[in-house]
Amino acid sequence: MNQEENKTVTSTTGEASTASTVNSTLNASDNRMLAGSPGIVIAPVTEGARDASAADKGRVNVATNNTGVATPNLVQQTKAPLINPTVVTPRVEVTSATSVTPPPAVETPNPLPASTVPSKKSRKGRGTLIFLLIVIIIGMGAYIYMDYQKDQARGECSPLVASDNSLRELSLDSSIVQELYNKVKTTVREDLAYNTFDDTLKLYLAFRQIPNSEIYESNCNLFNENSMSNFTCSGATNFVPLAFSEDTLQEEVRKLFGESVTIENQNIVLGNSCFGGYQYIADRGEYVKGYCGQVPTTTYNADKELVSASVQGDTITLREKVRYYSAQTSVPDSLKSGIYVYTFKLDNHYHYAYISRTLEQAS
Repeated sequence: MNQEENKTVTSTTGEASTASTVNSTLNASDNRMLAGSPGIVIAPVTEGARDASAADKGRVNVATNNTGVATPNLVQQTKAPLINPTVVTPRVEVTSATSVTPPPAVETPNPLPASTVPSKKSRKGRGTLIFLLIVIIIGMGAYIYMDYQKDQARGECSPLVASDNSLRELSLDSSIVQELYNKVKTTVREDLAYNTFDDTLKLYLAFRQIPNSEIYESNCNLFNENSMSNFTCSGATNFVPLAFSEDTLQEEVRKLFGESVTIENQNIVLGNSCFGGYQYIADRGEYVKGYCGQVPTTTYNADKELVSASVQGDTITLREKVRYYSAQTSVPDSLKSGIYVYTFKLDNHYHYAYISRTLEQAS
């Protein structure tokens, strides 16, 4: 067996990184290097059969010298540096024929549904709405209270003020007293023309309540000049009659005499006078005014004075002192001096309806 030659392997940096004893020269015909892991030397194979003893089993770094004594061939293994593999990202070429689909977006779950998470804008709008509602409620309450105070001063809330049905005097200057009295008081000429409290007088009083805005210029079509004495229409020169609808009159009837009261439509005129002078034309649904050439005159006078007003429960009572007189002749029996009582009753629509006019005490 040829003598082995030990060789030292040196790293590229000049430092001895691995001291390993290897067999550099083998007999080409007798010995063979077995391939193994780097840094591990495999014992050469001898020519003869060799029975490895128990002590030799598993020993691989053993060489035999010329003396026949096996000497261990010490191998110093140097820890090889770890090589970090280079991670190469696959290259993807995108051409016109290749479409790259982006990965689906990952949705972050919302812990609360969208409807239950109010935004700052919605919270602000909700707060503004609540504030407006509070302002409206306060405003309505203030308006109702002030209106109640006005009605109480006028006596319109008498059912509440006089809930114990006691008699209470009202101021003659109060608005409710003056309003009711102006609706029903008449002049001496009206009293002389017609002094009976019936549907004729009621229609006339209701006609007096019609505002000027509801009266308009019209024509004499279907006007019957024979149905009302002292009145004409088409025979008058340069005369344009005025008119109003029957619905307008009936509305004033309900306001003055009560919501449940209806009075049959008929001509509006006081006796044989020129007071009123509106003819009801059913086919037109209108009241049309005729022309009266008379000038109402009288020699009678009247002194009228409102002396008291009271409320009891839902009823207001006005008392008027009247004195008819004339300097030239006696007063007709139809004109009676004395205390006249006007009675008004609160209806279901909070209107004081005109119920009656009676002579309480003649003088």
